[in-house]
Amino acid sequence: MEVVWYVILFVLLGTYLLLDGYDLGTGVVYLFFADSIEEKKKTIKSIRSVWDANEVWLFAFLTILYLVFPKFAYLIFDAFGGYILLFILFLLLKTLAFNLMITFKDKKTKDIFGFFYGFFNMMMIVFIALILANILRGIYPDAEKQLGFVSDSFSPFTANQGIFDWFTVLIIAIIFITILIHGMGWVILKNTGAFNRKLKIKIQRLSIILLILSIIFMALWYYIHPEIYKNYFKYPFLFIFPFLYFSALFGLMAIRTYQEENKGFLLSTNLIIFGLFSVFSATFPRLSLSLTEEKITIYNTEFYNPEKFYFQGWVIAIGILLLIYSILIHKYNKGKTID
Repeated sequence: MEVVWYVILFVLLGTYLLLDGYDLGTGVVYLFFADSIEEKKKTIKSIRSVWDANEVWLFAFLTILYLVFPKFAYLIFDAFGGYILLFILFLLLKTLAFNLMITFKDKKTKDIFGFFYGFFNMMMIVFIALILANILRGIYPDAEKQLGFVSDSFSPFTANQGIFDWFTVLIIAIIFITILIHGMGWVILKNTGAFNRKLKIKIQRLSIILLILSIIFMALWYYIHPEIYKNYFKYPFLFIFPFLYFSALFGLMAIRTYQEENKGFLLSTNLIIFGLFSVFSATFPRLSLSLTEEKITIYNTEFYNPEKFYFQGWVIAIGILLLIYSILIHKYNKGKTID
């Protein structure tokens, strides 16, 4: 039953990164790449109808994680509770900034709230990436052993491990660029014209950077955790996931040659899906890599009797309702927002 819950959590996390990923990425597009008034309008209109329907997947993920794998949830909240609270705070502030931005008509006031809207989106991506980066680098299985802010010598091999080292910064950069590309793909999907051509050039360049960083990550991950790819050699069919990940990445490099405006978003969706499959295929059955010899798996952090966990029917039913709701929302708002 632990495997079933693991899969459910994986689906919830993946759904959140896909749906809120383009929302957060769009906020960064607004902050850094929407230069003119027209471009800002196009960016906001592309997200205006669907942006507030996505965070529910993350809260569902956190709730089920706490109920089903409470020991692991305790480690995560103990190590990163402050960042999770900041994420929630920035979510609220982002909502406020967004509504104020579309309410005020004065350009200077709109630009001020627009800056904060984009900034809060950017920081939310950083906090998500920071936690995922540490899970892939490793955390302490003992809650009494605390992560520092920065590792000694900025190295993942130091005795006093920190949240930031050169490896976690690398992963944060990969996640940030991936979500940014996903946001750009969404804006392109919902618009036409010169702004789309501009964003396609950005996607092409960022994809090249992402390819380089991904290859470096794969090599360094093996260097830090030599056993990390053993699942791949035990089950060779798993290699299909990194193959599809890099196929999507190479596809994004050729985005300027596509006539269809939906190609970029479809490819960035595949990038996230198969990137997650690639990572979790390597780490299974671990929920997180460890900084000690003690492993953090689905079997030693689970609820005391997950087979009789009476909420499981409700969890599945609520998940189905959330999926139907998301599909209806996005189907209702499909198509271009700008002629």
